[in-house]
Amino acid sequence: MTQRLANLRILVADDQMDVARTLCRPLHKEGARLRFAADGHTALQEIDAHPFDLLLIDMKMPPEEWGGLWLLRQLKERKCRIPSLVLSGEGSKQQVIEALRLDAVDWVVKDAAGEELLDRCAATVTDRLGESLELATHRLPAPLAHRFARYSRATDPDKKIHEGLHTLESILRFAAVLGLSSTPPAPLRGITPDRLAAPSMGTWFDICTALTTLPDTGSDFRRVHSWITPERADHQPIQSLVSVRNALAHGRDTPTADQADQLDKLLRRFAHRATSSWCADLAVPTSMTYDGTQYTLEVLTLQGVGKPTPNTVSTPTPVITGQPILASREGTLLPLAPWLLAHTEPVTGTVRCLQFDGLQRAKEGLTPETPFRYARTDDGRGLPAVHHSQARWLTLSRWT
Repeated sequence: MTQRLANLRILVADDQMDVARTLCRPLHKEGARLRFAADGHTALQEIDAHPFDLLLIDMKMPPEEWGGLWLLRQLKERKCRIPSLVLSGEGSKQQVIEALRLDAVDWVVKDAAGEELLDRCAATVTDRLGESLELATHRLPAPLAHRFARYSRATDPDKKIHEGLHTLESILRFAAVLGLSSTPPAPLRGITPDRLAAPSMGTWFDICTALTTLPDTGSDFRRVHSWITPERADHQPIQSLVSVRNALAHGRDTPTADQADQLDKLLRRFAHRATSSWCADLAVPTSMTYDGTQYTLEVLTLQGVGKPTPNTVSTPTPVITGQPILASREGTLLPLAPWLLAHTEPVTGTVRCLQFDGLQRAKEGLTPETPFRYARTDDGRGLPAVHHSQARWLTLSRWT
């Protein structure tokens, strides 16, 4: 029998730890992975450090008298959309109403929760997973949003699993780009020049895995990577799907219905976690001014499948205009070139995002100046030579 909450990650914020563990025992039996926090401050630390699919928040806990409301306010200010259920006791009806105004999804009377808590948790997460693919096409950075849109539109079973595998590869590639952009170059275990010259889905997965072993990888990489593989044990499903992708590429096997279902669940969980917790914008600076204290950037934000939208970002340090950055809501900027580049269509003026797709083949073999090859993130089509000072084998070779 399938567990109703299999592999779903739930944070329980409650200062009565023994009561909370007893209350959540049915959730654990149904496959939920539970973590506990005794107060609002600890809960925020857990949310910063780990991915969660659902929050259970007790109304009466530290800090303050109604710490559950304090926590919900903090989450709302951060624009954190992880669905939350509040646990209420006697005399807290007014606080429950306030919790719902602060975007809590529902409430459960703590003393009489029993089986009701399990039902509410399952219903809440099922609803969010059901809408996760649609949300991904609007809320995620364009390189991911376009792939999720193609997967959502596919109706033919064979076409859908092909698009699903491409979507999973785009997630791994995007995470790898964040890791390569934020980490001092160092040899990556198992990554050879031949693999980097023509990276496959398995290559991107192995790059991500190797990056997690380095001490200085950036927080953006670790956050995105955790949404797809929160723990080491979560690597096996990805490895299985890499094998499916390789078999399809060589015309060996036809994926089974179980494999298609496994892929769909994996993509929906990632989409749910990413759209609930994403806290940065992929943007292309178009101009920069300095007022003597800080720089003001006019940017085009590449979010969802629509046209880039204009925005403004402030930073104490200058950046190179015309190339993608990741702008966190804490104010830090991460340049993503040469792994991602921006390209303006000469006829339409449309700004597109280009992703590193290997090295251009040459008769003389690899030289330090062998240029990168790029593909458009919206349709996967390759482009003629794109020039960037760092887009060459010399940059890539530092990782082998």
